[in-house]
Amino acid sequence: MKTTFDTRLKSAMKDNNFKQIDVIEKAKKLYNETGVKVTKTDLSQYVNGKTEPGNKKLYVLAKVLNVSEAWLLGYDVPRDRTTDEERTKHNNFETIAAHLDGDLTEEEWEEVIQYANYIRNKRK
Repeated sequence: MKTTFDTRLKSAMKDNNFKQIDVIEKAKKLYNETGVKVTKTDLSQYVNGKTEPGNKKLYVLAKVLNVSEAWLLGYDVPRDRTTDEERTKHNNFETIAAHLDGDLTEEEWEEVIQYANYIRNKRK
């Protein structure tokens, strides 16, 4: 059974020792990066289970609370937030792997990564 958003939100706030005002203040600091404003009213409604955030506000809340968006929505997934860099790296691996015949060892993957970084750095 999927856990409700408000339950996960309150749990993440408690684990971070955040009150609603702390979440709002930290969300304000992300405004320049995201262009998304989470208001006191928004957060109050989320905490009380009256509404759930849209994707943009969900992203901000998950980032402030350092949890994954899917976990915050109540899905049975790892709680930890994956950084944008880790997501990009993972997607790149999947793309490369899709074009290779056979498996690569961890050492071979490391060589692929080093070469890709070398190519990228040559452009700079």
